Amino acid sequence: MIKFLLTTGAVGFLCAAFLDPVWASGLNRPIPWIRDSVIAIIGVACFYLLVKFRNEL
Repeated sequence: MIKFLLTTGAVGFLCAAFLDPVWASGLNRPIPWIRDSVIAIIGVACFYLLVKFRNEL
């Protein structure tokens, strides 16, 4: 269950962090860089935990 959550979190957060600026620029809105940076950091943290504890999960 934890492996599924970490995998989903890593994929979801990293995709959101990279696609949100594209979406925001397409709507001619300012890009929220702080929010996107936090989302990317959370995605990298999920991926890091997934790799670090790969034998225990």
